[in-house]
Amino acid sequence: MLGAIAVWAGCSGGTTILTPQHVSTSRPTGAPARTATPSGAPSSAPSSGATLAPAAVATALQKVEASYQNLPHTSLEDDLNTLVAQMVSSGAYRSAVLNPGGISAKLPDGTPVLIFADRAEDLAGATASARQGASSSRGRLDAPLSGSHPHEIAFLVNETDTSGAFTPTRQFAYGNAFTQSGFGAATGFGVDAVDVTLANIVSLGIGHPFDFLTIDTHGLIGSDPDNPLATNTYYAWLSDTPVSDALIAQYQSDYNAGNLIQGIYLTIDKGSVVPVTFSFTPAFLTEYTKFNPGAIVDNGSCWGQNPLIAANVQGTFQAAGVGRYFGWTKEVGGKDADETDGFILDRMLGEAPMVNGQTVDTGLDQYANQHVPPQRPFPLDQIDTVMATENRNSPIEAAQSEPYTQSNNNYSINAKAPPIADGTLARLVISDFGGESVANPTILYGLPSISLMYVTEGLANGLLTIEGNFPAASGGVQITDSSGTYPLPPLTWSPTEITVNLPPGGNGSAGLVQVLSTFNAATAITSNAVPLTQWSGTLVYNETDQIPDLGGDEGSGTGTLQVTYNLTIRDDVHPTVPQIDASAVPQNFTFTGPQGNSGATVTAFNGTFTSVDEGTPPPTMYHATFALAQGAVTMVPAMPSGQGVPSGTFDIGAYGGQPSPCNNARAGPQGVQGNVFCPVAAFDSLDTGTCNDDDSGLLCGGGLLSPSLNFGLPPGVGHVGGQLILTMDPSTYAITVTSNPATFMSSHFDGESYDRSATGSMMGSFSLPLNAPTSTTPALRGRSAIARPGSR
Repeated sequence: MLGAIAVWAGCSGGTTILTPQHVSTSRPTGAPARTATPSGAPSSAPSSGATLAPAAVATALQKVEASYQNLPHTSLEDDLNTLVAQMVSSGAYRSAVLNPGGISAKLPDGTPVLIFADRAEDLAGATASARQGASSSRGRLDAPLSGSHPHEIAFLVNETDTSGAFTPTRQFAYGNAFTQSGFGAATGFGVDAVDVTLANIVSLGIGHPFDFLTIDTHGLIGSDPDNPLATNTYYAWLSDTPVSDALIAQYQSDYNAGNLIQGIYLTIDKGSVVPVTFSFTPAFLTEYTKFNPGAIVDNGSCWGQNPLIAANVQGTFQAAGVGRYFGWTKEVGGKDADETDGFILDRMLGEAPMVNGQTVDTGLDQYANQHVPPQRPFPLDQIDTVMATENRNSPIEAAQSEPYTQSNNNYSINAKAPPIADGTLARLVISDFGGESVANPTILYGLPSISLMYVTEGLANGLLTIEGNFPAASGGVQITDSSGTYPLPPLTWSPTEITVNLPPGGNGSAGLVQVLSTFNAATAITSNAVPLTQWSGTLVYNETDQIPDLGGDEGSGTGTLQVTYNLTIRDDVHPTVPQIDASAVPQNFTFTGPQGNSGATVTAFNGTFTSVDEGTPPPTMYHATFALAQGAVTMVPAMPSGQGVPSGTFDIGAYGGQPSPCNNARAGPQGVQGNVFCPVAAFDSLDTGTCNDDDSGLLCGGGLLSPSLNFGLPPGVGHVGGQLILTMDPSTYAITVTSNPATFMSSHFDGESYDRSATGSMMGSFSLPLNAPTSTTPALRGRSAIARPGSR
């Protein structure tokens, strides 16, 4: 079972890190969850002793809106102070006080009301006609809620605010990005983007435990205006649910407790009639919904982490099982909040996910700057860190000289709110309650993500090591080639490394590798697909020996030896992105050895030797000939590779310390482009050659010859100082073969002497690679139709 994440649109302040605490509740089937306000974090919303009908409350609040529209709008702080004075002096309100984000007030009968002004300054520069045009073209975007699932991703957004303060299409696009990335019914997720109404909150609370929740609406720090003490504060969001007698009766206990309060938002658009709706507190939200253990709440609304209410809000969410909480300290620009969320989601999901064998378009390139090649998913911890170091730069708005964790639009109202030292700056603050330490944390702390791979070859299989970031709970691995998709059961699994066995050749021995969040691919969230590239080729070693003596007799002769390597090799050579927003880094081309289905054979062994006996005239000529033995066997790869070459085996693979231009034979990125690999090729044949006397029987010692050799070792190491050079084209990933010939002392033609001068070289070719990387070309990002979340 996975955990949960919730995302909110708002502001945030200094954080208090609390000891992880998890509260479980039980409820009747089909009934919303109800949890008590957590101890130590009391809800400070004033209780309602209301006697006025909702219509009378609406009339009083709309008069405040009308008065606001006739104010100068040169300073929001001055306008709000004027409103507070007018409300009390008019006798229509018993008390009123200016709070961060708006006004808290009470009507004469004691009915508490909230007047939200957290986005008013955002809109002061827009013309009325532009705002009216935007609002008139807005349509409701809601789709039916998804069915009940163990994990829910939901976006609640204010759809009825006609001022232009919110852009619901962004939240719907963010939900669609999850849907496109494989989050759906098959993988145990519901994805929904709907209006921020009480009905939707309660409906989501039945069968939709959150892994991810966003709320984008007005936020305000309220207080009891009869007793306006700094310690008597609470946090509230504005819903889109109009107030009615029926709903007050339905939620009477929450209304009486101050978890629901009547409210209105201010707008300078005189052409709109602003409805009076319910505002709700974190206590209401956690009462009617459920968070999976380790949930993350990213509150993008204003003031959600302000020091006046931060501990209260954090405590409420922590008691509900939330593991991480994001919020802004002060009023945040609407575009800034959306841009920060777009950055988080794009880096979390990855820029070119592969779902069901197809690369999909998340659509997030409209909200976050993306890369070529596309970036893989990154863990949330890394995203949190990078956000504080990268300046804003996205298609949403012009580049800014402030990081994604800051928003400073010079809103004057911010300067009077704590933290005073920050002035008009709003900060994104992240409170970590240890969500990753729960038994089954949400997968959104770190989706499966492959950074790089390498193979350690064996005769029966290859050991594939996969490095990257992976969920804590073990899942699966699969490989796809032209013949199909094959499971690769993990041998080991950790959050940073997985190992699996690969077939030594044939189907499933190379291809696109993906890590799965579960053992069953049909129910898994999949990682980025990384190609394990494969080449097949033939290398031919040729050696010519000078034979000055044989069997103790001097003379002259020459010999020729040829060995043919039929090879299959594999390596991960795709450009890897080691860190968020870093440039793609080329990886060394290197391999530890040939695949287990490779082979080598001595394909030529011949020569002659002549000795002259000068002791008895006339001189006597003695002859010996060398030939390839009948039935010579194919040598198999020496396994484990690099551990010596026993008789009847061969090897070709990494050897460090090669001179320039060879790379260092290490897997992964090495700081420079590693396209040149100089492996060592070795063999130790079994009963390969014969030596035959013509008549005397004096030259050949009898038996069969079994030559052996290491070619490609640096000068002074082993028997050969030649160099085998494999050069990979960085565009096509094709390999060319060259060699520097070697001159050395050989023992092949009697197996004992080492005084025979020999030359050797290797040549050959490899076929075009199978499963070559394509990530150096831009990802396909056609504008696919947005599939609205909730429609699945």
